[in-house]
Amino acid sequence: MKTYAETLDWLYAQLPMFQRTGPVRYRIDLSKTRDLCAALGHPEQGLSVVHIAGTNGKGSVSHAVAAALSARGLRTGLYTSPHLEDPRERIRINGALISKEAFTSFVDAHRDIWDALTPSFFELMFCMALDHFKAQEVDVAVLETGMGGRLDSTNIFPSPLVTAITSIGLDHQQFLGDDLRSIAGEKAGILKEGVPCVLGVLPPEARSVVLEQSMRLGVEVHDGLLDERGGAEPKWLRRNRAVARRVLSLVALGADGANVSDEAVLMGGPSSWGLRGRWHWWSKDVLLDCAHNAEGLTATGEALAELGRPIHLVYATVADKDVAVALTCLPEAASHHWCAAEIPRAMPAGELAAKAAATGRQGTVHSSVASAVNAAMAAAQANGELTVVLGSVFTVGAALTALSASGR
Repeated sequence: MKTYAETLDWLYAQLPMFQRTGPVRYRIDLSKTRDLCAALGHPEQGLSVVHIAGTNGKGSVSHAVAAALSARGLRTGLYTSPHLEDPRERIRINGALISKEAFTSFVDAHRDIWDALTPSFFELMFCMALDHFKAQEVDVAVLETGMGGRLDSTNIFPSPLVTAITSIGLDHQQFLGDDLRSIAGEKAGILKEGVPCVLGVLPPEARSVVLEQSMRLGVEVHDGLLDERGGAEPKWLRRNRAVARRVLSLVALGADGANVSDEAVLMGGPSSWGLRGRWHWWSKDVLLDCAHNAEGLTATGEALAELGRPIHLVYATVADKDVAVALTCLPEAASHHWCAAEIPRAMPAGELAAKAAATGRQGTVHSSVASAVNAAMAAAQANGELTVVLGSVFTVGAALTALSASGR
């Protein structure tokens, strides 16, 4: 059997992965996922799931819901994407990552299936999650969609316990449509006949599309239960907690003897849910956030402005993002540090710097995320200011690896 590192090398070399290589590798089709499940003996059958979609917020809500269900005493699976540093982050049970041994043995044991059906990286990982959840006899699984909803691999369950759409904004238009109504139609594809759906705060034109679909399917629609508690935290976090709170109110599952309330878990915040990379305080002077589209960056930008601290910004993005739009969502920085994550679809740091300069933002080009983070921290520490890392999951992942290696 291959080692874990060897298995990862094989996966990255053989299987198309959208996050690394971009749109050319993305498959919009559920048939492959269904074929894979059939070949694996239908691990999806008999699984109780909570299904969560949204342009932004779906990761936060998924982690919050899974953490609360675990606290109820339930054996709870969680499938999310993408990952920050290790693909095993995508597959968890009660917060614990799938083991390297289980990961490697699953890939090795089914090489004939991969050869015959040629799955994408996402499809294989999702089927691995289902197989793991079945083998470990989870009581419930929380599934975060990868992209869209209607044709996402996670959308193979005819009757989830509850669905949720956290937000709808402009992102991945080449796949989901050029306007909010089109994107809303794709997200609304997770609605199932008679299954309740929880909605976050949606633009009116997007909400109307979801409500039209809910009426056709007899879906009872619930809005998030907003609670203004939480102190000095981003508004988006309160909105995501509101969605999670309503989702949990609709899941009538629990084990005897649980003594931690849903509310106590929700108020614990992202770090207690096991969520990294989203409003992630590495220290009191280093903040990392995976926001990458206009809606997410606007929310993060507002939260940064509310902190009232001078920031030293580390920023990197992928080649298909509009740099001008992204930077207008963010407050001005005391210094800017441009870099590129080590993935094929990254925007070169020099190109990013040129596009940023066209918006009036000057900065320093760095050869790696790690060097950009180190330079920003050095500049910030001189005055006790804040280093902020933004731009993409891979940027934040590389920054976390660098910070861990430095021992800071």
